[in-house]
Amino acid sequence: MDDLIGEIGKGFFRGIGYILAEVLFNFVFYYIGWPFCKLITFGRYPKPYNTDYLHTDARQGLLCSIVGMVVCILIGLYFAGQF
Repeated sequence: MDDLIGEIGKGFFRGIGYILAEVLFNFVFYYIGWPFCKLITFGRYPKPYNTDYLHTDARQGLLCSIVGMVVCILIGLYFAGQF
């Protein structure tokens, strides 16, 4: 019985961690990286979002999310006195 409760707890916290990572990476980092991607590519990337869900490339904003994460890391390092 303890094993069952332990596994349910692991699954619950893994699900919460996944949701937090999705929200943080795909929402927060995307909108931080979006203006930097627009500046670097002179407005060409990311392209306007396609609302036709049958023909959408889900990885369109991955680069913007990665750029946003790098910007956040660099800002954190700056305030930590590493530069």
